[in-house]
Amino acid sequence: MENVNETVNSSFRFFSLNKLQAFTLEREVSGGSQKKHPRKDCYLGCVTLKSDNLEDIFDFFIRQRIEACDCDILISIASKKEANIIDVPRSVNRMLKFIDCKLMVSYTMAQDAL
Repeated sequence: MENVNETVNSSFRFFSLNKLQAFTLEREVSGGSQKKHPRKDCYLGCVTLKSDNLEDIFDFFIRQRIEACDCDILISIASKKEANIIDVPRSVNRMLKFIDCKLMVSYTMAQDAL
């Protein structure tokens, strides 16, 4: 059951892509996006985790020879509650079976709840 008091999004992020890898990510992985890093000479890639793109992310990771330390999974939570228990999307667990990378969690309390 989905809670209307919260929004949970999960994304797989790449931190050190070269230009070719960045454009390949957009072409080969459904939902993939990229942008130039604001301070470094590389590109950042991001893919919203969905059950139908996990294997594409893994294939990209392997073919491009990306290190696990150069990526993570970000779980972003926006909630109207100060404290809450949140179900992590099942796609996060499935992705960790493919690539054992770091997890980052962002929890934001909605301003209208104050």
